[in-house]
Amino acid sequence: MLSTSQIAFREKSLADPHEAEDSPRRSERESLLQARIKDLKLHLQGTPLERHIQQLYAELEAKGISFRPECYLSDQWGCPSGVPVIGLPFYLADPRLHTLEAELGGDAETDHDILMYLRHEAGHAFNYAYRLYDTEEWRKVFGDYSKPYQDDYKPRPFSRKYVAHISGWYAQKHPDEDFAETFAVWLTPGMDWAKRYAGWAALKKLQYVDEVIRRIGRAPPAVQLADRDLDVGDMEETVLDHYRQRQLEERVELKLREHLDQDLLGLFEPAETTSAASAETLVRAERQALIQSVTRYSGVSRAVIIALVDHLAERTAALRLTVHLDKTREYLTKLTSLVTALAMNYLYTDHFFEVD
Repeated sequence: MLSTSQIAFREKSLADPHEAEDSPRRSERESLLQARIKDLKLHLQGTPLERHIQQLYAELEAKGISFRPECYLSDQWGCPSGVPVIGLPFYLADPRLHTLEAELGGDAETDHDILMYLRHEAGHAFNYAYRLYDTEEWRKVFGDYSKPYQDDYKPRPFSRKYVAHISGWYAQKHPDEDFAETFAVWLTPGMDWAKRYAGWAALKKLQYVDEVIRRIGRAPPAVQLADRDLDVGDMEETVLDHYRQRQLEERVELKLREHLDQDLLGLFEPAETTSAASAETLVRAERQALIQSVTRYSGVSRAVIIALVDHLAERTAALRLTVHLDKTREYLTKLTSLVTALAMNYLYTDHFFEVD
């Protein structure tokens, strides 16, 4: 997620010819931003995504599964509820869009990430294809499929009742996600899950997946639906409008004001120092790594952590704090500790600090 000022700056730097040198590359980027997504004629054939999908199919075959979930380009990762198909983000089908995702979306999947997500979504698709969630056996292991989804779920970090796969302890979000994450771990090549999860309560979930695949892995799916949630060919919005809408949906207003200023004053150097660099530069340079690591191990919403880190960067700028370059590692250790402590406080109390 980007703040309003950040996305405005990104748009200006990408689209304002008065602010940067005109060039064929800039013109191409401007055209890309203004293009309707449906008009880009994006497809899977011949792209790296197609190779990743074929790898997924090969992994399914190697594990004794004949089912091949249909894959298509959409607005985000996902499977329509109850439908055994996999939607992949449209920006992964074009290197130019992948670059924009990193800039405007704040992050972009690596090849490793893509395969992790494909295995996870294949878990959903397999669950839906064979209607496992409707069986008493599945409910006894994973819980009630009809349980409402909660985006602000509160995980228990390092719980051994769940496998660890996607960051943020994602298996704890919902029984359906628990199964998909368990399936993904079970499917991962080279994963000795029996050894890795020995002594964990999550082991019985992996054993369930293994046993079910042995029974029905070669059987035809019970559900043959291929209804797509949102196909890339139906996306009327422009690329830029897609990111504007995402920013609005993901925005988190923390209203922290100056409450953390004293912590920042104790962490960095005062404005009158003769240090060589601003603290804001350091915070923004490490922004993405900080967001990823804290989100992964705290389980707090990525949008909340982004808003928190951006607030800290803005306050270091307002306070004109500085750093000694030879103490960079020390500053980063303290900053990571501060953000992690705030995140864990938020996880358990719904607040970053005690409210008067």
